[in-house]
Amino acid sequence: MKKFNKILIGGPAFSGKTSFLHLLDGDENLVNFNHDKIIKLYSELFVKKQIYSAKDIIGNKNYVYIKSYYKKKKIVINLEALKLILYKTSFARLESNAFHKKAPTHYSAKSFNESESNKFLFDFGKFDYDIKKNIFNKKKKLFSFEELIDIYIKSFSDNWVNKRHKRYKNFVVKSSNEFIDIQYSLKELKKVKLIYIKRDILSLVKSRSLHFQMRDSNINQEKNIDIYFRRILFSKYIDNIKKTFRKIDILKKLYKNKIYITSLEKIVNQNNKQELIKIIQFLNLKKKKIYFYPTYNCYKAKEDHVLNVNDDKTIISKNLLNLFILRCYGIFYYIKNINKISLINLFLYFYIKTKNFFL
Repeated sequence: MKKFNKILIGGPAFSGKTSFLHLLDGDENLVNFNHDKIIKLYSELFVKKQIYSAKDIIGNKNYVYIKSYYKKKKIVINLEALKLILYKTSFARLESNAFHKKAPTHYSAKSFNESESNKFLFDFGKFDYDIKKNIFNKKKKLFSFEELIDIYIKSFSDNWVNKRHKRYKNFVVKSSNEFIDIQYSLKELKKVKLIYIKRDILSLVKSRSLHFQMRDSNINQEKNIDIYFRRILFSKYIDNIKKTFRKIDILKKLYKNKIYITSLEKIVNQNNKQELIKIIQFLNLKKKKIYFYPTYNCYKAKEDHVLNVNDDKTIISKNLLNLFILRCYGIFYYIKNINKISLINLFLYFYIKTKNFFL
């Protein structure tokens, strides 16, 4: 079975992962635009409680072993158990996109809620069959987790009918948004690199607010953008993002050769060439023109999303921006900027901190 280099694109939702996928869509790279979260398979197999007991599976005889080098353990699995687990990793999203012959183009909160798509001709039935055949219809009974992923990638490559090129060295895919899945991937997979895309937190909150607003507009319940922005400020979202960013920074120190941390602000602007060159070098890619403009299936695609950060134009009230800064930087923001003090926001800040502490 062919072994692929895995390139994971990580970052919080609305951090610009899709825009970056379109920049890495070069002739050396097979890019999966479907966000089927195959990397979550590790947690489902080795961390969470198994659906079936090993005794029941072995009694059926049609089983294989999957080995984790990191956890130094192996689990037994049959076809039925594997399919149930695959559907927990958004396997159905790939199936749906194949059925509708569309790959998503979610460049921003706006495009996420629109019906734009790319042509995606994919034989899901044969893809599904090839995975089963290469695991359960062989004499081999023991697979490493990375071999399992390589089987998935090879099946994906073989059954993308309208893909432009036939040979690839690298498989590029969005990672799960959960930090733990990124961590396990780096610990378990040998041929893997992660590009983690951070984004200014204000921009993330704006995009998230805009997404909720547009989602509600689809059912005629749209409200002022400030209402959605305020809801996010009252949640643990900002705290969780800051915590994840700190964890990624620590992980980078442990896996210097496997992780490159960038930001949407560095990638999406008129002068992004130097940052892209650094990333290309980190990934050991050949420096080609195709990596400096967005493509889909190696055909040139819309490029406005790599020239400007679309959602940043969203206007939020000054009072909420004041509360946002207080949420990000804490009470020291008011100590250093006495003229910015709002007693109402100060009360809300302590209320939010207390509420979230007990949740």
